[in-house]
Amino acid sequence: MSANNTNILVVDDDPFLLELLSVHIQSAGYTVLTAENGQQALGVIQDKGRQLCAIVSDVEMPELNGYDLCTRVRTIEGMQEVPFIFVSAKHSLEEKLKGYEVGGDDYISKPIEGEEVVIKIRHIIDKRIKHHALTRQVQDSFNAAMQAMSYTSNLGQVLQFTKAITEVNDFAGLATKLFDVSSALGLAVVVQFHTPTGVVNYKHGAEVSPLEANVIEMARNKGRFFDFQTRTIINYRDFSLLVLNMPVDDAEKYGLLKDILGNLCDALEVKVKLLLSSVVVQRKDEVIKTVSSALQSIDTAYRDMQHANLAAIDDLLHRMEEAMFGFGLSESQEDTVRGIILYAKNKTAEIFEDGKELYDEFEKIHNTLVKGLK
Repeated sequence: MSANNTNILVVDDDPFLLELLSVHIQSAGYTVLTAENGQQALGVIQDKGRQLCAIVSDVEMPELNGYDLCTRVRTIEGMQEVPFIFVSAKHSLEEKLKGYEVGGDDYISKPIEGEEVVIKIRHIIDKRIKHHALTRQVQDSFNAAMQAMSYTSNLGQVLQFTKAITEVNDFAGLATKLFDVSSALGLAVVVQFHTPTGVVNYKHGAEVSPLEANVIEMARNKGRFFDFQTRTIINYRDFSLLVLNMPVDDAEKYGLLKDILGNLCDALEVKVKLLLSSVVVQRKDEVIKTVSSALQSIDTAYRDMQHANLAAIDDLLHRMEEAMFGFGLSESQEDTVRGIILYAKNKTAEIFEDGKELYDEFEKIHNTLVKGLK
């Protein structure tokens, strides 16, 4: 029943009383619709029931009396709250109880007094309007309380997520924790992480399709929240979250979930940065270990080659000295051959010393690389 409705249905099989009631009610500023019996009244109600602010009906009528009419009216959708006032010459307790039991709101005794009729109609209508307003306030307060409880509960889930991810050491584990809280919120999500080694995608209970991954990556420049159909993409620097069943048609619920997901992604962002930092540190350590190992291998191989070459020349010198006894060389010629071999040995040693300087340069590069990666 709307406060703007001013139509009152008056029902009475007595034309004189029908006219009398209509005049009194119209004098108070209301618009009067009339019916001469219960069946006719039902026809008016079916046609204009939602426009009525009250029904005033005689009790004693043929075919369908006032009590039966009230009983029928209360079964019609939208008519349960419309005030129903009985008019009757019978005003005993039993009669009034009967009217109360069938859903009546008040009783006007015959003979009627115009002022009493208007006062009672205004009072019952004002009372019903105030009741509706209070009911709406209570319902709004209840909805607000339930929303606050829901929001608090969801924030509790975000808090649990924040605690749970402290022990996560990789992106797969982080995605699993994310799916736990998103499922509790009734949301199906896909998460895409951007790592130094490339893009990594995860989806709860299924493989991420190439199209899904491509759509997420292409929407990274669409702002923090990007809605399309029933989906929403939430973009952060190092990750994007695709919600597959966001309630975009329910502004209130969407706004609530948007706030919750914002808090959730803020916590997720901190953990992602920590994981990315550990990945970078790990990669730096791997580079340092690789370079150090390579330089150590070069040094070992270099020294082995130096020793092997010098040993080969010493062996050559020893063999030449043994062989020179049978060559019939003079002492001067032997010294010349021996000098040539010793010269080759010394030159080889010098070459290896030059190679040592090259190794030292590699060592400097290694040290510079280590400092730069730390």
